[in-house]
Order: sequence, then C-alpha cells, then structure tokens
Amino acid sequence: MSFLYPRTISIGRQTPVTGGGVKSYSGMQPAQETPVAAGLPASIQLDKERGKTEANLPADSSKTLWRVFIPLGYAPLGLIQSRDIVTDDLSARYQVLGMYWNSLGHNLLCERLEA
Repeated sequence: MSFLYPRTISIGRQTPVTGGGVKSYSGMQPAQETPVAAGLPASIQLDKERGKTEANLPADSSKTLWRVFIPLGYAPLGLIQSRDIVTDDLSARYQVLGMYWNSLGHNLLCERLEA
C-alpha cells in the first residue's frame, strides 16, 4: 500500500459450469470463484456512469464504470482476464470489462457489481 496505490484487491475467476441438463443458478457468487491473485496494491477511480440497468426499475441505481490501476510487477501480463472479478478491501466487487497493460502496469476497466 502506498500513496499512489492506497487500496488492496484480490482477483477471482468464475468456475466454468460443465455438463448438461437443468442446473441451479451459479453466476457471480463469491463461493463459485477460483482465486487468481490476492493482496495486490491498487488505485480505484470512478470513470463514469452508464445510465440505468436494463430492467429500468424505480429503485435501480445507475451503472458505474471504474478504473482499477495495479502497479507494474504485482500482476504479470496475462494474469487478469476479461470477466474476472475484482474484490477490494471494502468488499466492493467489480467485473473486468477490458484490460490494458503498459510500462506502468495494469489498467482495468470494470463495472461495479451491485447486489
């Protein structure tokens, strides 16, 4: 943890569901995730709002996009993939929509997952 990267995150990946037939709901549950990395320093910044959810219910909040920056040397290139789940030190969860890697480290575009 540092001034530039004051947060700590972990990365998880959903376990693929295999087999056929009727199955119970298994999407986006922390118990269904395989840990990929933990204890990574990060900076999490609001990028923009994307409007309301598709259901457009009165109590729905707007979707938000976030940038998660991980410094070089903490997560090798290829470790983080699209659709991975980022969980921060405050238990907020984000799904990776896209990632960019350069000489400064990872830059992840994420959508906040709301319960």
